[in-house]
Amino acid sequence: ENREYTIAESPAFSIDKEHSQSFLIRMRNPRKWTAETPDLYTLVLVLRDGQGKVLEYTGCKVGFREVEMRGGQLPINGRPVLFKGVNRHEHDPITGHYVSRASMIRDIEIMKRFNINAVRTCHYPDHPDWYDLCDQYGIYLIDEANIESHGMGYRPDVTLGNNPAWKKAHLDRIERMVERDKNHPSVVIWSMGNEAGDGVNFVAGSDWIHKRDPSRPVHYERALMREHVDIYSPMYMRIEGLKRYVSKPQKRPLILCEYAHAMGNSVGNLQDYWDVIEAEPQLQGGFIWDWVDQALYAKTSDGRPFFGYGGDFGDVFNDGNFLCNGLIQPDRRPNPHLWEVKKVYQNIKVRPVDAAAGKFLVENKQFFSNLFNINILWDLLEGGKSIQSGKLKPLDLPPGQSMDIAIPFKRPEAAASLGFHLMIKFVLSEDELWAEKGHILAWDQFELPIAGSVLPVVDPAGLPGLTLSDTPKHFAITGSGFEVRIGKGSGALESYQKEGDELIASPLIPNFWRAPIDNDNGNRMPWRQAVWRMAGPQRVVKYVKAQKRGDSMVAVTVFYVLPAGMSRQTIKYTVYGNGDVVVTNDFVAGMERLPNLPRFGMQMAIPGGFKNFTWYGRGPHESYWDRKTGAAVGQYSGQVQDLLHPYIRPQECGNRTDVRWMTLTDENGAGWLVVGDPLLSVSAWPFGQDDLERAEHTFELRQRNEITVNLDLKQMGVGGDNSWGARPHEPYTLPAASYSYSLRLTPLSGLESSLEPLIKRTYSK
Repeated sequence: ENREYTIAESPAFSIDKEHSQSFLIRMRNPRKWTAETPDLYTLVLVLRDGQGKVLEYTGCKVGFREVEMRGGQLPINGRPVLFKGVNRHEHDPITGHYVSRASMIRDIEIMKRFNINAVRTCHYPDHPDWYDLCDQYGIYLIDEANIESHGMGYRPDVTLGNNPAWKKAHLDRIERMVERDKNHPSVVIWSMGNEAGDGVNFVAGSDWIHKRDPSRPVHYERALMREHVDIYSPMYMRIEGLKRYVSKPQKRPLILCEYAHAMGNSVGNLQDYWDVIEAEPQLQGGFIWDWVDQALYAKTSDGRPFFGYGGDFGDVFNDGNFLCNGLIQPDRRPNPHLWEVKKVYQNIKVRPVDAAAGKFLVENKQFFSNLFNINILWDLLEGGKSIQSGKLKPLDLPPGQSMDIAIPFKRPEAAASLGFHLMIKFVLSEDELWAEKGHILAWDQFELPIAGSVLPVVDPAGLPGLTLSDTPKHFAITGSGFEVRIGKGSGALESYQKEGDELIASPLIPNFWRAPIDNDNGNRMPWRQAVWRMAGPQRVVKYVKAQKRGDSMVAVTVFYVLPAGMSRQTIKYTVYGNGDVVVTNDFVAGMERLPNLPRFGMQMAIPGGFKNFTWYGRGPHESYWDRKTGAAVGQYSGQVQDLLHPYIRPQECGNRTDVRWMTLTDENGAGWLVVGDPLLSVSAWPFGQDDLERAEHTFELRQRNEITVNLDLKQMGVGGDNSWGARPHEPYTLPAASYSYSLRLTPLSGLESSLEPLIKRTYSK
């Protein structure tokens, strides 16, 4: 605060050469340093001679805070915090392991904006500037010694950690870390190293730290629950393991030093982890592996830049893209799963009391900060569009406390609607060091239980007439300005021509596969679930039947047998006189014991000009069944190529969940409207699924003149416990069973004055 808080003078003393003198200054109730309130003091030491002349001065920043172990927990300044952490390697895509101060600041700004409050310096002490910045911005640190002998193995008879001959080498690195970094308030835990076995050398290291610095606890994962560590800090423990640990009182907290392995399209079920962590006092958070994709800039033979990984630099022995497991890309662009982390890690929570009446409970989940500097904004959405909005005054709500609020929206009329959602946002009311005023700290969204009238049901009798033609190769249904063709050999919707223009580039066929993500490869999904890979393309059509029902409706029913345990599928196409095609997809798994389905849906290709993508569902970024907490329901738009995330190794991407409807149109508004029943999981790519599966780098994905469209009921979760065997959690899997859903395809001419009537219309089942 640019004022002298206290001035003290030590007694005069003389120091002989090569000797030292210590003295103590006491401060009464200084402001406490935390990651939320990183209050620092500037300490200046001035040395004067006997006449008061200044001989020398030096200074440093000082933060006052207390870390202790008490009651099986780790309190900071008396409060057991939650470590919403990440592991961070020092990495730059150009300079490798040299990182600039500007890069460090950028990392901390992103972390703070995405509600990350803690970092483990895996697996070495970082550049000294990093500690100064964490002191200044507010980041809790696990400071880790540069010790790892993973390759030696962990057996007591082979590990260097249990070989007395290596004691000095271990202590040397531990001692140098502690002596260098001991004055940083951001360092709250010492780590003796990583994956180096355990034994006498780590017992000695722990003894030395506890004697030299009893103010901080000691962590080392390989010590597990042995007495020479203060924290139980396992790696990649699943939720069931966390529950077992807290099923009885423990004498130390559990903090996951590594979890939620963020390789490729990943970080599923993070909310499930934190539902358990926040419910159990002896679970104090964890550190996601890891922060940044460790790829380097490379160039193709014709000079195009891309992110290269193992094998791209003439190296023979490498781990491929295994180090591309970050929440951000090498250039610091967020990977989609970082948005999930921000939402799950947020420090303000809203719970409904009487949502329809606008009554909610706000919980301040911070440990040291009031909410008085945070504005509250709200939006009432109908069908994904804002119809009312407002602002509440900041709340005088102390940390750890809750209070009721009322959102003063006017109850909308109960008309035919696609649903109402209330969005509540908490934003900065003034600039912070790491973000500007208006930055969104937290949000919650609620579907309001406001019942409206049912959506209008179309009476087919009032529609224009249809003609059904039976040819050797297909059934053709012709109406006013359009023709639909369903192949007899394929059983697929092969063609839809409107006013002479073809709207389908490749037939609509069943699809049970996805281009494997990194976690899929790690758990051998492409082998375990291979039976579903060709189930759609190699389906066997048993019959195709067409029946005209009245003058303006034709039903075509297709029955398939799939080369997957003789599974059966019935697809019914109902064509209406207004041009709508309702597709009903019924699936029954075969009698054999079959693996889970990667997805259950349908896929087609449409002309490449239909590149404008609008949807009403979760967004704006991609989301998946087990990673959608951080994606709010709304109406979003963008171009197909811009809505795909360029994972460093191409894989399944671009999915949107809980989609009620979507459009894919050209610049004139012509194209397709798709409405789901129930909600769909959808994506659109400017390339094929096979292209996505074959490519090893983003530059290998060449845009085609058509767009692949996935219209799914569900796709299994992405998982993320680890990337070398863990599968998606059971609630987010598709067992081989029975599934059914419908979707409506409506061609758009671009002349529609409003899409709302088209979106809302329904048909009797």
